Amino acid sequence: MAKRDYAKGSIPYGFVPVPKQIIQSSEWQALPPSAVKLAIDLMGQYTGKNNGRLCPSITVMRQCGWKSSKTLLDAKSALLECLFVVLTRKGHPPSTPEWLGFTWWKLDYDRCMDIDPAKFPYLNFINMIQESNKSVPTKLTSVVQNLKRLAPKQASTCSVSEAMN
Repeated sequence: MAKRDYAKGSIPYGFVPVPKQIIQSSEWQALPPSAVKLAIDLMGQYTGKNNGRLCPSITVMRQCGWKSSKTLLDAKSALLECLFVVLTRKGHPPSTPEWLGFTWWKLDYDRCMDIDPAKFPYLNFINMIQESNKSVPTKLTSVVQNLKRLAPKQASTCSVSEAMN
């Protein structure tokens, strides 16, 4: 029997998952367009193993079409004011770039980071949503609690259906 060249349900291109709750949040909606573009460009750097090492330096961002250092700095400042973006390493130009991480993905810790991995605010946007909108379904809350209880290695391989049980 021939080996299948595709996996059932797979797509032939990369994509970046972003929780709808983030996009629908008041914080995301209030971001200036340049900050939204920066967030999308940073998400484009995500490989599945490098959250916390997403680099917003002008050198890297020029490849994404950024031209103005001031616009990039303003966009980065706006993003860092959001609860779902964390500065994981403070840069020291010109040799050491800053790193950022998104809190809806687990932190892929590197010893060069300036953040304690135990204090990374993983899934903190759920708390933000619950405070701003008290009508969050209880099923979603229980899924988040189950994910937080799982060991880090177990959580990375856990499916949503397992977390719901």
